[in-house]
Amino acid sequence: MNSAASPPEAAGGATARPHPPALTVALFALKVAASLGLLWLATRGIDFGAAFASLDRVNPLLLLIAPLALVGAIGVNAIRWQRLLAAHGAPITRRRASALVLLTQFFNSGLPSTLGGDAARIIYATRDGAPVFNVIAATILDRFAGYSSVILYTAVVIIVQPFGLELPPVWRAIVLLLTLGVPAGILVLAVINVIPRPEAWLRHADDPTAQGASGWAVRRLAPLLRVRINIAAVLVAIVVSAPIVLLDGVALAAINASVCGCGDLDLLRAIAIAGPLVLAVSLPISMAGWGVREVVIVALYGLLGLPPEQGLITSVLFGISVLVSGLPGLFVWLTLRRAPALSRS
Repeated sequence: MNSAASPPEAAGGATARPHPPALTVALFALKVAASLGLLWLATRGIDFGAAFASLDRVNPLLLLIAPLALVGAIGVNAIRWQRLLAAHGAPITRRRASALVLLTQFFNSGLPSTLGGDAARIIYATRDGAPVFNVIAATILDRFAGYSSVILYTAVVIIVQPFGLELPPVWRAIVLLLTLGVPAGILVLAVINVIPRPEAWLRHADDPTAQGASGWAVRRLAPLLRVRINIAAVLVAIVVSAPIVLLDGVALAAINASVCGCGDLDLLRAIAIAGPLVLAVSLPISMAGWGVREVVIVALYGLLGLPPEQGLITSVLFGISVLVSGLPGLFVWLTLRRAPALSRS
């Protein structure tokens, strides 16, 4: 990721590129296999003639609403992350936070996990001078707040069952279990705050003459030891995340309307199923959510009495909209990669 570093040169002037670790290759292969398997599962029993026929009716103007709504969700995420950074001693501007979250979306929409995007925004935020441990803590808390919000949202859907939306028992059990994890996670964060940090350690960390393994370890860990988790900021971040699911529902309703030219999935119904959809897609078991999204949308359409073919096309177009919403992040990445070279010229 560090574009300022020069890659080693192999014999003959060719760039030597390290081979990816075997574990990385294996995980990548597993996620590709999972996506393909889930796509097969989602398309079983689908009338592809009817599915492809619906593509002829797609309204491109309605379709444009989806990526715009998803970019709006990215903006909400940027606000959440910026607030958490500021609350944990690593303030950055709203513009910078928005750019780095767009970068995260670009990486996450094309990579088999969300770790690549998170690593990118951490690296570039620390290049601006923000303390690395503070940025890491705020980014982890950002993830926790996002997951917590969509879990609680989905739990409400399960309890209220709007429009007769009764999710399968396995889904309900998993979501309710995850719901218990939200207060448990907040409790863990509170416990972390009260773990003693002996002042002797911190004084030792500031002493450059401290010798031995203990002195080296404490000096390295001192920034982490000084981080205190702002529980109030985390709770606010969970609440602030709610519009993300709503905007995903807007995108889903717009895509469905563009596919069928009808309002059988109105905005309220789309918002109701957006929670389970976002929660399922966030599970890191496939390539950027492909396969998981198709299975879940087809299943949710079935629960609402809507045609599975319509659900399949909607899910594919939703995935493409996610990719499109991440494209501004490519421009951000190219700009950030060029910055070091421009500064040296």
